[in-house]
Amino acid sequence: MRRLLDIAEEEISRKINNGAKIAIEALDEALKEEPDVEKIRKMASTIHDIHHEISDLVMEAVARYGPVASDLRFLKSALFISYDIYRVARYALDVATVVRKIGSGCWSKRVAEVGEVVKQMVARAVDMFLRRDASGIREVEKMDDEIVDKAYEEALLDVLSGADRCKVAETVVLRLLERASDHAVYIANHAWYLVTGEVKRS
Repeated sequence: MRRLLDIAEEEISRKINNGAKIAIEALDEALKEEPDVEKIRKMASTIHDIHHEISDLVMEAVARYGPVASDLRFLKSALFISYDIYRVARYALDVATVVRKIGSGCWSKRVAEVGEVVKQMVARAVDMFLRRDASGIREVEKMDDEIVDKAYEEALLDVLSGADRCKVAETVVLRLLERASDHAVYIANHAWYLVTGEVKRS
């Protein structure tokens, strides 16, 4: 017989998965040459609503079912992850706003490549949590350190050597993507916590 807590966790997992898909779609839209800022704003708002729905479900599950051990870790992590997913969407909105205001017409191969990596990181981290499999954590951390962070540092050096509008836009966008990638790492860390019961410090 299925536990009522299992049903609650399945609903939370479904909402997390849905929120992650919307956040990745928001990043995809933000990385276009002429992103639709209002579309992304609505996506972020939807994820914000999902975060509150998950918060309510978590509180209800804690109050009604008295979860312990891995169930309690799942609920605690879900609460944080839903917020991390929302932050990814908010950074997508910030990226789109920067592109529309100062970066219009400034296509950047570096931004496009880093944006794809960040989307992969978010998808991978959420999948780790939902499958309760922390084996990919090092891969997510490596993508953050060796691709996203490195690209931002290189762009910063470029803009310091001679700033123009497109270089400034690229650097700001890469900084925002770097922050979004950090939230993917946080999600992966929650997957680690769920599986091992240990808090992983980045």
